[in-house]
Amino acid sequence: MIKSHRVHYERREDMFYEISNTVKPVGYREIKNSESIYVGIITLKELEEIYEFFDFSESTLTTCRSENKNMQNTIAVYDDYSFGIINVIDSKDIHKSPDKVAFYIMSNLFLIVDIFDEDKSTISALDMVLARTKQNKVTLEKIIYNFLSRLIFEENIEIENLELKISKLEKQVFSNEIKNFNDELLLIQKKLSTMRNYYEQLVNIGEDLMENENDIFQDENLRYFKMFTNRVDRLSNNIQMLRDYVSQVREAYQAQMDYNINNIMKVFTVVTTIFLPLTLIIGWYGMNFEFMPEITWRYGYLGVVFLSIVVVILCIIWFKKKKLM
Repeated sequence: MIKSHRVHYERREDMFYEISNTVKPVGYREIKNSESIYVGIITLKELEEIYEFFDFSESTLTTCRSENKNMQNTIAVYDDYSFGIINVIDSKDIHKSPDKVAFYIMSNLFLIVDIFDEDKSTISALDMVLARTKQNKVTLEKIIYNFLSRLIFEENIEIENLELKISKLEKQVFSNEIKNFNDELLLIQKKLSTMRNYYEQLVNIGEDLMENENDIFQDENLRYFKMFTNRVDRLSNNIQMLRDYVSQVREAYQAQMDYNINNIMKVFTVVTTIFLPLTLIIGWYGMNFEFMPEITWRYGYLGVVFLSIVVVILCIIWFKKKKLM
């Protein structure tokens, strides 16, 4: 756990910082050929102005400019640097446009490109990392780990909230107080699917960083990326468990619906069976044959009514005895 160690530094939304005994702003031209560690956050427009200075590939700039909302979170490895892009979803509201963050990693620089950040969460995450970084023990890998970890800092809370929502739906099923069940379950399923896909892509990023293909990281510090990957993997596993939970609740809901339908059909069957003899009696006496018994009897009508009541009572007694009512 990183101990809180607040530092004081001037803050602008676009700046490079040298991380040494203090955190101090520097110009980007001071970074090349320096042994210090630097962190930067710039806009897309500023990247267009300086990408050639750092010899970044133009294809990375094209990727940053792309407005494709379905772009995958990924890392591309070059000889002297790595380039990555992350679409940071808001797990509280998956319909909200994700923040879009690109980053370049050199042997002494972690450069963040803040492409789209409506709520300023990317800047806030970097502020938190710089404020909590202990300068005398700082490494490039640790800074990257801390920044990536801030992106998933509150995910456990949202997963717990989702579990509570699913549990609430389950209680509604067993108490037979089902309201808007399918709509709510579909929303939860969509959210779980989006979050799982997001976490799996972050796992891939962590694994790519661990591979260290261009040797820009120190081997002893690769453990930070292993820690990040394990953390995201646990989130992904938790999401999978919730998906299984949703499947169980859906099956319970379907079983409850089948049970309710069976009860309705049972009532219809009982009612139909009770009144079947009455239908037969009515059919007989509706024929009006001349020599039918009681057809001319003074109390014939009342006799048929009494007979019908007796038949209904006997049927009800029999159904109750057989526990069908």
